[in-house]
Amino acid sequence: MFSLHTKGFRGEALASIAAIAHVELRTKKKESDIGSLLIIEGSQCTEQTLCQCENGSSFAIKNLFYNVPARRNFLKSDNVEYNHILDEFLRIVLVHPDIAFSLYHNDKQEYKLPKSNLKQRIVNVFGNPYNERLLPIRQESNVTNISGFIGKPECARKTRGEQYLFVNQRFIKHPYFHHAICSAMDELIPANHFPSYFIYLDVDPSKIDINIHPTKTEVKFQEDKFIYSILLSTVKHSLGNYNLSSQQIDFDNVSPIDFGQIPLSGTPKNPFIATNPDYNPFSDKKQEAKPMYSPSPFTKKQQSEGAWTKIYESLKENLPPEAENEAIQTKLDTNASDETTENGSCIVFQILNKYIVSRIKSGFMIIDQEAAQERILYEQYMQQMENEAMPVQKLLFPESLSFSPQDADTISNLLNDFLHLGFELEVFGKNTFILNGIPSGFDNQNVQSIMEQILENYKSNLLSLRLNRKNNLAHSLAKTLGIKKGSPLLQEEMHHMVQQLFVCQSPEISPSGKKICVVFSDKDIIQLFN
Repeated sequence: MFSLHTKGFRGEALASIAAIAHVELRTKKKESDIGSLLIIEGSQCTEQTLCQCENGSSFAIKNLFYNVPARRNFLKSDNVEYNHILDEFLRIVLVHPDIAFSLYHNDKQEYKLPKSNLKQRIVNVFGNPYNERLLPIRQESNVTNISGFIGKPECARKTRGEQYLFVNQRFIKHPYFHHAICSAMDELIPANHFPSYFIYLDVDPSKIDINIHPTKTEVKFQEDKFIYSILLSTVKHSLGNYNLSSQQIDFDNVSPIDFGQIPLSGTPKNPFIATNPDYNPFSDKKQEAKPMYSPSPFTKKQQSEGAWTKIYESLKENLPPEAENEAIQTKLDTNASDETTENGSCIVFQILNKYIVSRIKSGFMIIDQEAAQERILYEQYMQQMENEAMPVQKLLFPESLSFSPQDADTISNLLNDFLHLGFELEVFGKNTFILNGIPSGFDNQNVQSIMEQILENYKSNLLSLRLNRKNNLAHSLAKTLGIKKGSPLLQEEMHHMVQQLFVCQSPEISPSGKKICVVFSDKDIIQLFN
């Protein structure tokens, strides 16, 4: 009891299942020539005969809770129950790569996993892209032996689901150890993102307690603090080996300084010294110092933006609380004031590479460029899905995209919607698609990563927002393909964004619920200085 190496299965679950379902058991010993068939309905054995079957035991469980209608009513939808089965299936296959597994759903084979090593098993489960995303970890100590893989920081996702921690070949949930892994990547992944990891701990069974929860997924460790420290350092060491740690500098790979080609012969030239012939050091008249260079327009722009940044910070500190609420309710005036540039366009400029400042008739308006672009793209995509499809630009060389079975199933249900948005996808084998066309003007660089980000946003919206399929897809595309904060914009791009924003039906708020713009009236600005 104090040194368990098995899963602790004693067989009472079979009796419980047989009491509320139709069970069909086929079993045969290796040394036997023929097997046995046993059919049980509601704990009653209705048939027992000899049969031909493979070595081992095969269970078929049908009509769950057929004789307990009250319990049957508490079952969730087929998709929810299947996801529960899939979760348990993945927890088993990831810890037993030496065993072949198959999973069928509605007479369709979802997984066929041959015997392999651990890395290949992970790739077979989650898709071929993971072959380049996994970093190995390994550490041996007298407390625990750690092995497995962690995902590269740039592959962190917004949704949970790819965090697998095992102890003695048993899946567990341990927030304390999860914190250690996330802390090692704290400065390498964006906020509200979760790293992928497949980590296996080998611990003395006498130093853990697995009987603190009926599901056996919560485990208590005697030396959890030591394991935390070892796990933290092991993950950091793995990141450092692959030049991913922010605290590591590889001096061996520093390129030498290029001094150019030094001439070996030739007559050296006398140095040239620039002088001012009009300068008289003994003259009483002081000459005005002339600048050695004239500020470029770019320098002037930087100075102007720096001054506006100081003003904007002061506005945020001194702005009364009610002004923010009034800004939301203020009707946006799209008519530009008389203050325009030489070409007749309204004055706009960018601050912090995050916000666009536009002069309007009633004052100034500060626009969040990321939220504005999200609103613009969202309404464009919704219009395309409701009306005519977007023109498709055919690819000269179609690109193959590989996904996990869950993501592949999601894409299969969205093929027509993707086509309306300009993405021409075709099913090509299991969990693989061929991209034959992209939206006109779309950059097809790293389409695999972009499609995965779209799917991540789509799944995240399913959890946090109540959107139908089309709204969710439009929102996910807008979130993924929009201009991000920190992106510098040209004058033409800022003017175009402001014009497009005011054509939208809801220019005040983004599809994610974020405020797009804040208006400062001339009166508000004057009051700040009074």
